[in-house]
Amino acid sequence: MNRLFSLEGKVAIVTGGNGGIGKGVAQGFAAMGADIAIVARNQEKTDSAAEEIRSEFGVRVQGVVFDVAREEQVRKMAAGVLDEFGRIDILVNNAGINIRKMP
Repeated sequence: MNRLFSLEGKVAIVTGGNGGIGKGVAQGFAAMGADIAIVARNQEKTDSAAEEIRSEFGVRVQGVVFDVAREEQVRKMAAGVLDEFGRIDILVNNAGINIRKMP
């Protein structure tokens, strides 16, 4: 694939990055060379997405399980990403759910 730009040497955190739009964003950043921290609540989906991106794009990927609604977990996650990668350049706050039901 021709790269329009490079994210090599950059680190991206993608919340909700283990599926749907978040996973697509993480894959796009990885395709441009960024190392990725996938953060989400489900351990199995997070591990699977991390391994898939690592294998497909050859970048460093960290899977972190946490809940964005808990401030202490957010602080711990950010510290863990900094410990692993030494920097944070990009943050995509994608975590969330959509519950469809009649009011």
